[in-house]
Amino acid sequence: GEGVTVAIVDTGIAPVEALLEPGKVTALVDLSFESTVPEAVYLDTYGHGTHMAGIIAGKSPGADPAEAEDHPEWFLGVAPDAQLVSVKVGDSSGAVDVSQVIAGVDWVTDHAEDLGIDVLNLSYASGSTLPYESDPLTYAIERAWNAGIVVVVASGNDGRGAGELATPATDPHVIAVSPAEAKKKKGKFKVPSWATSGDGDRNPDLVAPGKSIESLRVPGSRADLEHPEGYVDEQLFLGSGSSQAAAVVSGAVALILDARPDLSPDEVKALLMSDTARVTPSAARHSGAGMIKLDEMHELDVPAGYAQDFAASDGSGSLEAARGDQHVVIDGVELTGETTALGNAWAGNAWAGTRWQGNAWAGEEWTGVAWAGNAWAGTSWAGNAWAGTSWAGSTWSGSTWSGSTWSGNAWAGTSWAGNAWAGNAWAGTSWAGNAWAGNAWAGDAWAGNAWAGNGWA
Repeated sequence: GEGVTVAIVDTGIAPVEALLEPGKVTALVDLSFESTVPEAVYLDTYGHGTHMAGIIAGKSPGADPAEAEDHPEWFLGVAPDAQLVSVKVGDSSGAVDVSQVIAGVDWVTDHAEDLGIDVLNLSYASGSTLPYESDPLTYAIERAWNAGIVVVVASGNDGRGAGELATPATDPHVIAVSPAEAKKKKGKFKVPSWATSGDGDRNPDLVAPGKSIESLRVPGSRADLEHPEGYVDEQLFLGSGSSQAAAVVSGAVALILDARPDLSPDEVKALLMSDTARVTPSAARHSGAGMIKLDEMHELDVPAGYAQDFAASDGSGSLEAARGDQHVVIDGVELTGETTALGNAWAGNAWAGTRWQGNAWAGEEWTGVAWAGNAWAGTSWAGNAWAGTSWAGSTWSGSTWSGSTWSGNAWAGTSWAGNAWAGNAWAGTSWAGNAWAGNAWAGDAWAGNAWAGNGWA
């Protein structure tokens, strides 16, 4: 994966050991409701984004992938030499509005050339009720795809009876991934019953490992505290879902682009689907083209100039319909209608480079020193820091974020330096205050077995 950069639009990335290698994380931006909380800005307080980052490109300091067989103590993601860009849109409760996700995708597209972004991982389900041809989020991801970025999305965790994939996986242009789990017989896999199935027309493109995947743990994050059954050790945590499967494929795409950098997104997708392993059930609506298989990807042929010919999304649908039943709440009032999380009127599909009001997402590129030293230490995430009313009522009430909870040496010095992506990203009073709650990353988006029950077993 060396020389390939993967952007992760998620809940942020925490500076855990296997992501501290110099140059591993090349940029961060925070578009979440925590961007005005100095102690939480950029950080993955939920635990999901770091899990994705580890699967895609985690790497123990000093590890050499060529010698991995002799060092089982090392952690290595699918593409351990790939670089990462973190676009944080979800907060510690998982709360996010679809307008923030669209903003995150747009940010990646607008900064892809400067940061060398090749792949975008979006392990997220919006709950949208719109067809992909008019959905604002699918419009944004197609814009990224057409800019040369391979977009990988999760199919959903709503079960075989769902009838259709979760948005934005409904868009046939991008790569939609469903999870697979190992059978008792070695080398055999099946699609679990909690994986979302297609409708026979738009199906998952591929399946990839997505059950009980070991990846990087964020001590004291919400997932860590609420799902102790996922604990493996001080470094690792078990996660299950189409989110994890999408991350596996994003790592695989990084490997392919390392070996074959001239491939277009359409060609990468065609290549991945051209050589797969059988998985049960084998019907396309459950498993698409089959289980990802990378053995011969470096030498398989793709028809020259191959291009998909699906209808394009025009993004003409309403922002409210794109939210489905996923709404964030401030002081008991839902964010609804054609208003973004910035408090601005939704500009629809009109793109002139100013949809997000000029420099609202501006900043400077993150530098190597940011992840150095004692960025992750001590007991800052331990004890009762996240207990009691931390996740109830008003998310930032009481003393949860005050005092020593986020102080000390954990993020001191140059660890989260200066104005890397700060500034006026969420300035003004539109969404100020300290009472962000809501279930925009809950419900269908993270429901089922993915974050509950045996999903973290």
